[in-house]
Amino acid sequence: MTEFLKILSDYQGSRLLVLGHNEADSDALGAAYVLAQVLGGTLAVPQAISEHARELQYKLKMKVVFQPDLINYDLIILVDCADPQQLPGCMPKEYLLIVHHSENKLAAGALAAIHELTDSTCQLVWRVCRALGEKLDANLALALGAGIMGDTRYLAAAANSTLVDLAEILEEGAVSYQDLLRVLRVTSRIEREVRLRAAFSAQLHKLGSCLVAVTSAERNYVYYVAMMLLELGADVAISGYQRQESCFIRLAKNPASVHCLDLFSVLKTAVRDYAKTNLWGSGEYAGYNGEGQVEEITAAIITALKNMGLDQCREVRAPIP
Repeated sequence: MTEFLKILSDYQGSRLLVLGHNEADSDALGAAYVLAQVLGGTLAVPQAISEHARELQYKLKMKVVFQPDLINYDLIILVDCADPQQLPGCMPKEYLLIVHHSENKLAAGALAAIHELTDSTCQLVWRVCRALGEKLDANLALALGAGIMGDTRYLAAAANSTLVDLAEILEEGAVSYQDLLRVLRVTSRIEREVRLRAAFSAQLHKLGSCLVAVTSAERNYVYYVAMMLLELGADVAISGYQRQESCFIRLAKNPASVHCLDLFSVLKTAVRDYAKTNLWGSGEYAGYNGEGQVEEITAAIITALKNMGLDQCREVRAPIP
């Protein structure tokens, strides 16, 4: 943190670019937006914002630059980026980095990095704001809150310390949890139709005592669809979207019923022979963007689940006092 802040101070008044990863989710978008606002920099992503994060962009009226020309900036800050593949056409030679992912290929090459294993990058950006003495307004608090919610599956996978961070962020911004839910709520009729059609077309696999729901979406709402399948009762949800030769896969689980499964290991195994543009995750949630057919990759995930013993997994219930 100290070296990071020193470099920021050295570049005060310079042209700053805050760059999130391509197909930015709510954590990357929220964190980059807040940092750009606080530092007076430009918010950018290489090519696109994930469709499930666009509503956050619209509701907070974020101005985002796509495919920025890096030569026009004096200092570039990468936010929530773990791999050069996440920055197609926008990989700088020198940069600062803020990221929470454990597997990271960019930290070693950074001028300075804030790299901690929190639930979200938004929590790290909040620490930067506090270190700079910057108080959050309502929009900044909502952006950070949205990023935390997105990367913790709406708090289902949040650590206790993350819940404390979220409460303090909302309190500082003078907004309520209900305000945050309104920002995150899907209001588009088209998006609701996509989710419902995906639910109606889902296939159900029974592996031992676990229910695995698999479906494809008509648009890239794979995160929302995976979360919906869990809400409907799936133990493991696999959601995919096909865009020409590229596919987007999200894999999520109910940690209360599938305690013994590491989803990142499952997905990494399933896509090992495919060309990747992004692969990330944890024990409870994992994502893949890259080449391949959704049907082939989801079949490979089912095979990996069987090989890793999901059919032997049993629900663990808390003892009754």
